[in-house]
Amino acid sequence: MSHTFITRLGRAIWPHLKSGKQPRHVPTVFDASWIGSLPLPLKAGAQPVALIDGLDFHREQDEKVVTAAYQARPRTRAYESVNVHSDGWVSAASLHLAGLLRRHVVCTLYESRAGDRTLGAHDDEWLGVIVQMHGAKRWELWPERTGAGHEVLTRAGDVLVLPQGVTHAVSTPEYSVHLVFAVTDERIGLQRPAC
Repeated sequence: MSHTFITRLGRAIWPHLKSGKQPRHVPTVFDASWIGSLPLPLKAGAQPVALIDGLDFHREQDEKVVTAAYQARPRTRAYESVNVHSDGWVSAASLHLAGLLRRHVVCTLYESRAGDRTLGAHDDEWLGVIVQMHGAKRWELWPERTGAGHEVLTRAGDVLVLPQGVTHAVSTPEYSVHLVFAVTDERIGLQRPAC
C-alpha cells in the first residue's frame, strides 16, 4: 500500500518540485476508489485535533470536546503530525518523501464539510504536496503577489504541488479530506563524526 502510494506520488511530483514559484495541479494521480479505501486517522483521542477558523487554531484531544466545539462553530479539522501520531502508510510515505528530498516532512490531514470555515488567504513556509483523499477542495492561488489569482479544484486522487510562499485560500464545495505533506527547509542527512 505505502509502496504503491509513494511510487505514484513520486512520479507525479518529481518533475514539478524544482519548477519555481508556480503551483502544479496533477489530476488523477491515484484512482479515486483506491485512494478512498486507504485507512486514515480521523478520530480525536489518538492525536490532537486543531479546529481552524481564520488564524485561530483551537486544539483539543478529547473527541467529545472536539465534536461539541465543531457543532458550536463548524470549521475545518486538522489532524496534525499524522506522520508521528499514527502508524501505517502515512508515516511510511512521509519518511520515504523525507529520504528522497533530504528534508524533514510533516504530514497533516484536513477534514472539512461543505461550507466549513477555513484559514482564509495565507501562505506557508514550506513546500506543500497536497493529496486529495476524498471529495473536493477549491483552491484560489496567487503565485505572484501582485497578479491575478486562479482557481484549481482538486478531486479524490488529484495532487497539488504548492511552492513555499504562494498565497492561497481554500473552500469546500463538498465533504473533503486531504493530506498535506509539508516539505520543510530543514535538511536531513548523515552526520559526520566529531574528531
